Amino acid sequence: MNANVVYLIVVVILTWIYFQTRGLKSNEGEYFVLNKSEGVLGLSLSFYASGMGLWILTSPAEVAWYGLGYDIYGYAISSATPFILIYIFGPRIADLLPKGATLAQFVERKYGSIAQKIVSMVAVIYMGAFLIAEFASIGFVFESISSVRGVLISLLIAMTTLAYLFRHGFKASYFTDKLQSYGIILLLIIVFTIWLNQNSLSELLTFANAGGLNSFQTFSLKSALAVIIAVTAAEVFSMGYWQRTFSAENSKTIKQASIFSGIGAFLTILLLGIGGAVGAGKGLESPALSFIEQLDLNNFTIILLVSLATLLVTSSIDTLENAIASTISLDILKKKSEEAKLITLLIVCVALVISIEVTSIFNVFLVADLFATSLVFPAFYRIKKTSKDLLLIVPFVGSLICTFLYRFQYIDLQANPGGVFIPTDLYGLADLNTFAIALFSSVIITLVTDKVIK
Repeated sequence: MNANVVYLIVVVILTWIYFQTRGLKSNEGEYFVLNKSEGVLGLSLSFYASGMGLWILTSPAEVAWYGLGYDIYGYAISSATPFILIYIFGPRIADLLPKGATLAQFVERKYGSIAQKIVSMVAVIYMGAFLIAEFASIGFVFESISSVRGVLISLLIAMTTLAYLFRHGFKASYFTDKLQSYGIILLLIIVFTIWLNQNSLSELLTFANAGGLNSFQTFSLKSALAVIIAVTAAEVFSMGYWQRTFSAENSKTIKQASIFSGIGAFLTILLLGIGGAVGAGKGLESPALSFIEQLDLNNFTIILLVSLATLLVTSSIDTLENAIASTISLDILKKKSEEAKLITLLIVCVALVISIEVTSIFNVFLVADLFATSLVFPAFYRIKKTSKDLLLIVPFVGSLICTFLYRFQYIDLQANPGGVFIPTDLYGLADLNTFAIALFSSVIITLVTDKVIK
């Protein structure tokens, strides 16, 4: 398909989304969070859309291409486990902080300002990594199905989302989530229908099994457990989820929306992971594109994929941009939205530049996941009890030191593709030992520190 036609499709969708937000009326307070007004359906759709970025077309397939059965199921489970934590902790934190907007505000109340800054910085690092991965996915996906330049698509999406977010903030992000989620669900159904029509079910199962779907080995189990630990920990620090949690009508709404969103996320990632295994079984050479490259790219399929990809990336990028702005404004600068807008613009520009050089989207996530894994236990430890900053700082720093010492001492740095700082195993997958050391050393140091500072 002609590149200009693809650009036109993207521009039409982005223009439609932008004009849908123009009628919104919002105030300064709604730039960061809504006022306990959102019901189960809206919250479920928003949770789902904000988490389902363009990465779902590449990352599950990449994991499946490199991994085996445990990796595929583990990655799908990991997409749902953050909603389990929101189900457990979300209502309690929302009750403790009825006017909150971010998790870091809760940490400030529990530990103090230094701990809040640490959580905020980890959150910004993770969300920044997510943003880089989304922009990188644009290059992988759009350039694989047409002759467009991914960086130009990225610029169009970044400018459009910033334009409506700078006007209406979180209210616009939440509003567009609902529109995008319906579009994402519909287009995914059509994509899977086309995929199934191009292959018989028996053929898909044969190729999937050849790609490792029915192979369950120890190294694959370790990798899957590592991903579950890593993604669960990291997603808890995605402040977009907490903005939505604090906007819910009540605790029951949070719990029900968490269940529906978790099921939706699990099924979506599982199916796309199986698609990646089929691609591996067929011998496709591009891990990240091992699902997309199976589709016959006629004009209808290209229009469909371009539309789906645009909705996916817009839904996640506007969530990340506003969540980063909220974290910087409320938790780091302690100022209103204007200063945060400028810094968010800078972060988006940096993410765009870095994304051009990214070759593995999975590795981008792993680095941020490691920081979050070292932080998650002390952040939620004895949730209703206030304590000193040290009870979060010491376990976080100590856990990272333990983790990097382990990798420096026991990892074959010449054979391991991740080296000291990217927590991969010999196969390029998430390394269970690294993440287990990060988590359990954090737990032990937290418990010891709690005894010492009493």
